[in-house]
Amino acid sequence: MKPFPLLLLATGMALSGLHAGATSAAALHRDDVLGTSLDLRIDAPAAQAAAGERAALAEIDRLDAVLSRWRGDSELSRFNASVGPQDLSRDLRAVLRLCEEWRARTEGLFSCRLGALAQRWRQAQDSGALPAREELRALASAAAAAEISLDDDQPATRPQAVVFDVDALAKGYIIDRALAAARAASPAATAIGLDIGGDARYWQASGAGQPWPVGVADARAPRDNPPALATVALRSQAIASSGHATRGYTVGRRHYSHILDPWSGWPMQFAPSATVVAADAASADALATALSVMPIRSGLELADAMPEVAALILSDTGTAFASQRWPALLVPGSDQAAAPEQLVIDYQVPSLPSERYHAPYLALWISHEDGSPVRQLLVLGERSRYLQDLPQWWRRYGRDDLPAIQGIARPTRMPGRYSVAWDGRDDRGRALPPGPYRVQVEAARQGGGHEFLSVPIDTGQGRGLPTIAQGSSEIGAVQISRP
Repeated sequence: MKPFPLLLLATGMALSGLHAGATSAAALHRDDVLGTSLDLRIDAPAAQAAAGERAALAEIDRLDAVLSRWRGDSELSRFNASVGPQDLSRDLRAVLRLCEEWRARTEGLFSCRLGALAQRWRQAQDSGALPAREELRALASAAAAAEISLDDDQPATRPQAVVFDVDALAKGYIIDRALAAARAASPAATAIGLDIGGDARYWQASGAGQPWPVGVADARAPRDNPPALATVALRSQAIASSGHATRGYTVGRRHYSHILDPWSGWPMQFAPSATVVAADAASADALATALSVMPIRSGLELADAMPEVAALILSDTGTAFASQRWPALLVPGSDQAAAPEQLVIDYQVPSLPSERYHAPYLALWISHEDGSPVRQLLVLGERSRYLQDLPQWWRRYGRDDLPAIQGIARPTRMPGRYSVAWDGRDDRGRALPPGPYRVQVEAARQGGGHEFLSVPIDTGQGRGLPTIAQGSSEIGAVQISRP
């Protein structure tokens, strides 16, 4: 069987920790499942655990025959080859609906309509010749403009311009259905965990009521045994990751990402990778893919706007950006000490006399005492030409990861008083120990001057807070205090 394409990279699942009692923990490992490996754990009496395993595997095989684009006999392949109305199964219709819902939610940045573009890139890989950008844009535009009806109990007609490729959420959908099948076949189960190729869903708590500890790998550099970027504690939740490193197209001597821009048809460049926790695997799968296409700031805003969702986004060079709910999932450890209380940083953009005033570009970040960066809090200014006029910030963040910076930068602000908070965590959401740090503020203005303020603080026991510093030109008053 050809492999089910892996858009999402390994996060790792702990299947250890058996506990005593009438209920035992049955762990199953199986290779060559959807082209990757499967790990399934069912905490249930032995007979029910075995029944749950059989039910999960049978459901995976059934849905592979429906959703695989690698199988010429799958229902999806038959639908893509059709030219007239087709009766769709409940599962294919449900997956296509999910695709269209996520496409609408992300304003087209997530799309399952890119099968024709993927085919064109596979042809380019075989021929060694890059496709013309005009050709790709035409294919992408036609697919985006097509209309399709997926009403219940009505035949569906595939638009001629659309070849559906549902890989971006099909694996998550299969995981959800397989776990449901395992639960139905083992009603006495107290916990179930199912991991397929690093995407996973968990039901209830594992072991003696403890959450499932899940190691999050770096999706930019996947390995079989990578050190975890973080470990999260999950209960009835799902996790999925998406990145650009493991799959793609090689044309000539150059490698291109398998994740395509739905508007241009060109592979994404300098794009982030993402790990997402959600209530179900299909949502985690889809959102992780979407966040690897969206601008980082927009992706974080989407994750924060959705209930029960947390995300960690890594830029192309590894700068981390955590959503609001991500830190709460982290397993406490030696490098994740209790965070200090939240600090509030009030800063001022001063009003300056000028014949033609330009609002300043401004960066605000936290560093260790030696200046090494800890947490990037704010970037105002969206044009890289002027961001370079912030040399202290540029050396530590901007020059090594400009696409990421452009993804989080906000418009400049006119004179006034503003506020930003720091929750005592670093860029990856890890809690930092109380102690000495620095609040760094840098501003530069077109046609004006440049100013840099480095304000020492000590978060231990509130020593030295509140702290007030005063700029002399491009920065006004800066006050650091507890809320």
